[in-house]
Amino acid sequence: MAEDRYLTVDDVAAVMRKHPRTIRDWIVAGCVTERGRIHLDATKVGKSWLIHPEWLELFEHRIRPARRADLDLE
Repeated sequence: MAEDRYLTVDDVAAVMRKHPRTIRDWIVAGCVTERGRIHLDATKVGKSWLIHPEWLELFEHRIRPARRADLDLE
């Protein structure tokens, strides 16, 4: 990524189409998946949380791993 800019909770909420409270919950308590709780990495600056775009990408992969066509056993 050319620009190394952190995202706010509101930015992530818009991208994920979720309420900002849900994003904060994912940071603090994690998101429940079939593999257990997965936390969204973030850093706290004052009273605000900031999320690096790469952390969001990793979180998305962890909660929704892409299906691999080569592993389908139909």
